[in-house]
Formats: sequence, C-alpha cells, structure tokens
Amino acid sequence: MYFKSADDLLVRFEITSSSLPEPVYINNGNCIVKGKIIGSLCEVQRDRTVITFDKVPDSGRLVLSYSNGMNAVYFAKDCKFPTRKDGEIIVEKSIPLYRFLGGKTEEKVVFAMKGTNYNGIFLYRENSSICEWNTSIPATGVCANLTVDEVNGLISFNATFSKTDDKNYETLFWGRRYNAFAVNLDWTHTGEAPEVEACGTSDD
Repeated sequence: MYFKSADDLLVRFEITSSSLPEPVYINNGNCIVKGKIIGSLCEVQRDRTVITFDKVPDSGRLVLSYSNGMNAVYFAKDCKFPTRKDGEIIVEKSIPLYRFLGGKTEEKVVFAMKGTNYNGIFLYRENSSICEWNTSIPATGVCANLTVDEVNGLISFNATFSKTDDKNYETLFWGRRYNAFAVNLDWTHTGEAPEVEACGTSDD
C-alpha cells in the first residue's frame, strides 16, 4: 500500500474494530507492531509512505493521521464486518469511502453508528466544524438530519454536500474523538472505488 501526504503520517493499526490502536513503527524496511514484524517492505520515502503486510488481516483497520485529519484502510474479508458494539461506527453504510465525483456538483453521504447515545458526535468538512451533537438535536439546518432509532439501536446522519468552487478534493470526518473516520470526495476524477465491486454501494 502506498500513501502520499504533504505532511508526516502517524500510522496506527487496530487488529479488530474495537481494539486500541497500536502504533506501526518502520525500521530497517520492516513494519513493527508491539515488537513484532508484521510486514516488509515498509519504508518512508520522500513523497510517500509504503506499508506492506505479510498477511492480510480479516478485520481491523490501518489508521493514517496527519495534521489536518485522518484516513483509514479497512480490512473486511468478503466485505463482512464484525458485529458492532454501542458507539462503534458502521463503516459499510458509508461505502464508498473514496468517491470519484468528476462532473458532479453534489453528493449524498450517509454515516451510521451503533447505539442511541449521540453525545459528542461531530462532523467536520476539512478543518471546518459543521455539526457537533451533545444534549439535543437541532430542529432545523443540516445538523437536524441526525436521527436516533431507539428500537434498532442505530444513530444515522445523511446530508447532501455541494461542491465548492475552490475545492477539488475534500474530506468529511464523522464520529467521536479517537473513534472517527473519513469519507473522501474527489470532484476531479471519475471511476468506481475498489470497495464498490466487493461490497456494493451503501444503502440508506
């Protein structure tokens, strides 16, 4: 896997969706987690970071943090994600996570989380805070689109985002601190994200 960023990357790995993230150290061409080599070749080049796993995990995620936010690579064999616990994000509701939107001017995005407690959930568009839900859900505006399904134990948010004239690439961050993820909007290129072939598109 190749990752390009203008900033230094902090790479962490979660072996399951609920485990604490462990830092990935790159040393002598190896990727090391908790003192064990998990892959090679791994290296930091001038314009990219290279991560190679010797064995592809069946679940978990690789988290890449940088100064303006984070991105993640999710591992889900046959697109089967583990059963979520309260407070965990339901990633497949937001697939594709990287969207090629060349020629489009708007895009609908859905986010979902297991549970009914929405306190502390936020939505960022790049560095700008769009919503932060605490003790109540607003009655109007985009932040009113957060819904809580008490029967099925599900929090969901959906909104349509329009392209701005000065942005060709944007990232939406949703979730809580230490438990957030990103959907990337590429307004320049066209095509289909690789996960669509395996998982299909998200349903609402």
